Amino acid sequence: MKKQIIIAIACMAAAFTFTGCLHTSKTAAQQDKQHPLQYTLRVTPEIKRAFHSDDSIMIRSITGTAPKFQTGGTYRVVGTCTQQTLKNATLYLGNTAEAGPDAIVASTGSSLFRPLPNGTTEFDIVFTLLRPGLIHVTIYDLDNHNKNDNAYAGIYLGNVVDR
Repeated sequence: MKKQIIIAIACMAAAFTFTGCLHTSKTAAQQDKQHPLQYTLRVTPEIKRAFHSDDSIMIRSITGTAPKFQTGGTYRVVGTCTQQTLKNATLYLGNTAEAGPDAIVASTGSSLFRPLPNGTTEFDIVFTLLRPGLIHVTIYDLDNHNKNDNAYAGIYLGNVVDR
């Protein structure tokens, strides 16, 4: 009896895990149906921190629920990141808002973070902007334990969001 209960619990856990995987594996295109991203944003990225060698971040498109970044808006940033320099790196889409509650949150099925192996990595991030600040896409060196700033290189995506 005890063995059957354990097997039943394991099967239920596997089913929930599988269902969760199905739920969180929504594509960004499916996200767009929940939040129609009808505007194409034109930004001129500015260097946040200079890149080394052939490392780069290239933005292919930015779409959103508003024609410019503004609080309450939902946006999708699609691009590629090439990095050959770091052994342990991650890509992060963030907001420079002052300390406080969340300033940016990933939409269901998306993540603000992306592991970066050596080579070229595609990214497709859908998020909602909660507070004013500068939106940035940054490569972080996870082997750099400087608690003040372990940013390796990055770009800002346009002007400061005022409201």
